Amino acid sequence: MNLLYRICHIASNLYYRLFFKLEIEGLEHIDMSQNYVVCANHLNWQDPVVLGGFLPFTTRFMGKKELFKNPIVGAFIRKIGVFPVDRDSNDLKAIKMALTLLKDKQSLGLFPEGTRNKGFEPLRVKAGTAMLAVKTQTPVLAITIDSFYKMRGPLRIAFHKPIFLDAYYGQKLEADVYEAISQKIIDDIYSDLKYYKHN
Repeated sequence: MNLLYRICHIASNLYYRLFFKLEIEGLEHIDMSQNYVVCANHLNWQDPVVLGGFLPFTTRFMGKKELFKNPIVGAFIRKIGVFPVDRDSNDLKAIKMALTLLKDKQSLGLFPEGTRNKGFEPLRVKAGTAMLAVKTQTPVLAITIDSFYKMRGPLRIAFHKPIFLDAYYGQKLEADVYEAISQKIIDDIYSDLKYYKHN
């Protein structure tokens, strides 16, 4: 964990503890000796900030390439370990980077929906989450971020039991199979929402 990452981690953690009714569930499921493919729902621009503040281990994140167009923002997020991905194509460079990180036993964070979801139902997702987990034999750590982000309102972060896709290790799977596995993961994340739902 580099110094800038640590500063951001502490600042985020403190901010959300001070200004929200914080609920954290499932930390006992996390094996700190294990790396993960970390994935979560994406309802608000603050979601990556929350994950950075409450994940108990260093995580490298994929970020949409548009974030890197501003040289100051781009330099900052690169310093804390974010790397760009083109959401509109099969970005082989980003995929190769993700595979390398996971094979090096680092944790990778991503939002399978690829964009902020303005509704209440999960968006359709691509194959990436399951594909990266299976090819590197890395468990998936699914996280539900549950909040409307209203000051003094609830912010619930639920860490689910790690998902081991070892039944698929060593198999050559088609993209639609990876997509189905990834979709099941994001569907389960949304099924755990308590606050962010239709009133």
